[in-house]
Amino acid sequence: MLSAFVVAFAYTLRGIVEQIQMEQVLPTIYGIALVIGGLSFVLAMYYLGKSREVYTLYQRATEEEDSNQTYVRAYRYLDYGSVSSNVLMIAMMTSGIILISPIFKNTLLILPTLILLCLYIIVANYLLRTIFIVRHYKLSAYYTPKDILTYLNSYDEGEKQAEMESAFLTLFRLDQIILPLLYILLIVLSVILREIQVVALVLLIIIHLYITIAQLRKTKRYFK
Repeated sequence: MLSAFVVAFAYTLRGIVEQIQMEQVLPTIYGIALVIGGLSFVLAMYYLGKSREVYTLYQRATEEEDSNQTYVRAYRYLDYGSVSSNVLMIAMMTSGIILISPIFKNTLLILPTLILLCLYIIVANYLLRTIFIVRHYKLSAYYTPKDILTYLNSYDEGEKQAEMESAFLTLFRLDQIILPLLYILLIVLSVILREIQVVALVLLIIIHLYITIAQLRKTKRYFK
């Protein structure tokens, strides 16, 4: 039943996609990526700046209630800034990949992507310095998973528990919902393009296998 629905949906989309010209789609996506990248830079700098500002107020706070409120706000702004920084990186990489298309023949179009790259480097450095100021933990620019675990252990117990719950739910949704939906999407794309998307399928399988096998680390560590 589901397979029949997916195939019927794919054939319906194929008729629509065949009417769409990539010469119009890719420049639009490129422009959107640049706009999102610019907005993400502004948001990242704003939130990281607010995090520093609020943390300064936290150090000066005398009453315990005010101290706790400013403490929470400083960390919240830091997380917002971190998310905005990641969105900027995604926008930068998206615009760079799109430029590989032969549709873009004007070499000057690489300049906005290079600007996004420079903005990301600025934000990444500012983020690391802000983490050092607010969290009192110095992350290297080329941090490893071990560094991140050490950084996580610097959290208080409540925040560490929330972080672990969030990571577990993210992993669960990725493994049980998002990746299976991507398999269905590949089926749809294969029908639309009349060609099996071998590279995408291999990458998807590798990612899925990695996530599945990586869970054995927990088993080996806690159930010896």
